[in-house]
Amino acid sequence: MKIPLLTILMTLCMHLSCYSQFDMVEPVNQSDYGMVKTNLTLGYDRAFGSVPDNISARVSYQIINKPFLTFSANARINTLWANFDSSDLSKDMDAWDIGLNGNHSYGSFGFTATGFLPLFGKPLALLTVGNAEWSNHCFGRVSGLVAGVYLFKLTPDTQFGAGVLGMINTASKIPVLPVIIFRHRFDSSWAINIYGGLFGLEHRLNDNNMLTLGADLDVRSFYFKPHVEGWPEKCRFTMTSLRPALKFKHRFYKNFYGEVHAGVSFKISGRVSGVTGKARYLDFSEKPAFFLKGVLSYAL
Repeated sequence: MKIPLLTILMTLCMHLSCYSQFDMVEPVNQSDYGMVKTNLTLGYDRAFGSVPDNISARVSYQIINKPFLTFSANARINTLWANFDSSDLSKDMDAWDIGLNGNHSYGSFGFTATGFLPLFGKPLALLTVGNAEWSNHCFGRVSGLVAGVYLFKLTPDTQFGAGVLGMINTASKIPVLPVIIFRHRFDSSWAINIYGGLFGLEHRLNDNNMLTLGADLDVRSFYFKPHVEGWPEKCRFTMTSLRPALKFKHRFYKNFYGEVHAGVSFKISGRVSGVTGKARYLDFSEKPAFFLKGVLSYAL
């Protein structure tokens, strides 16, 4: 699984928000992005397509928490089920014979570090992420990224920043990407987020409930051994989808949250490639599919 670009952009959003020290409507649960001392998250995702089930668990622990420096260690594990028909594949192959179908587990452990530098009277946010990835079939790779975002506007209601993000040893065809972050709060109940071209329109119902209408990127991937002549010993499956959805978040207690997402998943790309994506060996099709997702998280 490549490091999710959406997670990185939202990480920057959250850290910039905390830097500003404004009482803002949270775009996401802060615990998801290393903003608390300890976080535990468990999620189940049901998509009515060729990769239907995805169970995920994540733990993070913040080792350093200073006004201008944070450092968090984290670990994640995903278990998903793939069930492709031969007609879905770009080559005449049986998805079961090459090991593509069936149950797959993916895990990673790594770190997230952020720093802030004053530049021309505004904050420059710097981010570094490192990950070691593995699966139940084989070890995957070590990957990472670095990013910097300069915040041009910083008021209690509006934050706007732009920068650049560079990926190291990842499957992305484009190793360097521009980063745009925009957030505006209309009043105490309504706010909008734009991050990397994606968006979220938020409505806070009360202190414990929030509705969000928006779109996210979903990346599902795993490593496997295909045992196909001419292919490498280990390959990487990756499916990236755009997911417009309606989300409901509820705070049960001070440190305990629950979320429900419902929407439609549209495949952007799907392939089997080498570990770093340099060579592509197989493509597959996937029709738009309805999905449901539930998340429970505890942050301390």
